[in-house]
Amino acid sequence: MGSSRSETNRAFAVELPVWQAPNDYVRVLLERDTLRVEFPTWTKRANYSRYKGILEFSHVWGVRVERHKKLHYYDNCEQDEFRSCYWTVPLSSWVEDLRNERSLASPDWRSYDKHEYTHYIIQSHDHYMEIVAGGVKFSKRLDR
Repeated sequence: MGSSRSETNRAFAVELPVWQAPNDYVRVLLERDTLRVEFPTWTKRANYSRYKGILEFSHVWGVRVERHKKLHYYDNCEQDEFRSCYWTVPLSSWVEDLRNERSLASPDWRSYDKHEYTHYIIQSHDHYMEIVAGGVKFSKRLDR
């Protein structure tokens, strides 16, 4: 791939337009190749809003969840000042490993799977969830 080790696995923050409640867990629904993550939001510190934030990942290829990592395994995680965000890893060794593994099993997979996959990271209360997917879309809905 020609990238240096310092570029590989570097995570970049993408600001969310809502304040994800940092002391709450996310709700995850995986259906077919779509992963939906819902989370409570705040209007100000410790004041819950009436909305749930939603991240919907399409064309999901892989998911892994780990506890208490604090992103320390991403050597060059970009610092940010965002109240809430998710991260992308544009040059991910995990995505590269998945591509190589799939190419061994099905050498012509690129002829029918045209998706460009991205490595995403989201945070729950004390877990980080990593998702390799074709895309992500944010929305919000009134909490019932």
